[in-house]
Amino acid sequence: MDEFREVQAGLSKPGTLGWWERYEFTPEQTEALEQAGRDGSISHRAISIVLGRWGFKVSAVQVGHWRRTVLGAARR
Repeated sequence: MDEFREVQAGLSKPGTLGWWERYEFTPEQTEALEQAGRDGSISHRAISIVLGRWGFKVSAVQVGHWRRTVLGAARR
């Protein structure tokens, strides 16, 4: 069984990596980003703007996708 797990660990995921997987955030940025992502009063656009200030180019549409698929957060 260990041999199977070893091989699986070496395989890459199908598809392309999302921006949240490609960019290297500090632990503080990661925490702030996740809190903002779960806060329904903060828009996708606002998060996108802050990410741009941090030096990461991420559109509001990409933020929305991240919120829905990774965080499971739905905008109301």
